[in-house]
Amino acid sequence: MLTFTSQRLHDVTRRVFEGAGTPTDLATQMADILVEANLAGHDSHGIIRIPAYVDAIHKGSIVAAARPEVIQETPGSALVDGKYAFGHIAAAYATDVAVRKAKGVIAIVTVGGSGGPGAAAPFGGAARALSTNPISVGMPSGERPDMLVDFATTAVAEGKIQVARAKKAPLPPGCILDKDGNPSTNPEDFYNGGMLLPFGGHKGYALAMVVEMLGAALTPGQQYNHNGHGGGAVIIAVDAATFRPRDEYEQAADATLGRIKDIPPARGFSEVLLPGEPELRSKAERLGSGIPVAEATWEAIIKAGQTVGVTVE
Repeated sequence: MLTFTSQRLHDVTRRVFEGAGTPTDLATQMADILVEANLAGHDSHGIIRIPAYVDAIHKGSIVAAARPEVIQETPGSALVDGKYAFGHIAAAYATDVAVRKAKGVIAIVTVGGSGGPGAAAPFGGAARALSTNPISVGMPSGERPDMLVDFATTAVAEGKIQVARAKKAPLPPGCILDKDGNPSTNPEDFYNGGMLLPFGGHKGYALAMVVEMLGAALTPGQQYNHNGHGGGAVIIAVDAATFRPRDEYEQAADATLGRIKDIPPARGFSEVLLPGEPELRSKAERLGSGIPVAEATWEAIIKAGQTVGVTVE
């Protein structure tokens, strides 16, 4: 296992994407986002993704220099065309549009409805039918850290399998099936035609279907997406001061978070953690001690850099 500073990884990420044709401001934004994921402890969504994104640029499924734009708008809504830009760039742009319209900061984000085989089987099924169909909810507080919930509706995100594969480690039971529909803990079985399982059985599957319907039915993805692209992101923003003054909202939010935080820990736990707390602690630790990177991941990034004329040392 290698260890790098966040600044080193940021510089490498930016340079590789610039080499692939991404304007400096967008390449910097991508570096910000990916390295922040590593700092938060979610290595599955950090720099490990660089080779796949560079490959997608080569294949034309990501347009490195694309900038999203609003193509349809009302006072309370907007339809954003991502222009096949990086999903991070398009989602950030659309979220900014939604927040400006709402004049607020509570946001719900879902991504799904690809219409293709995806990576996950429905509950009770033995074939791919859904993507990981993630959902994210962000809610501000007052004096306390804001609350952020962000997860795939599958038992693990596909990126977690990438990390396990790079480390040559097994997956926890109940995450995947092999191509024949048999339970497996071997990451290679997923990449050999296997499939992800929903978390929580039928309940996770039901939530995945909510995300699927929002992306497939509410957004006109089939109208605007082509060449294997499908589905869309739905972003719902709500002004935190919609029903009460902002200061009252913040006091109530702090009181709610504090009430949960004060619950005594169960046996085997030292404290109750709120959503977002593990990531904040990981960031503080990794800013000081560095970010671990599997050697296989670093080698893949070096090779990706070579394909766009960038030397990664």
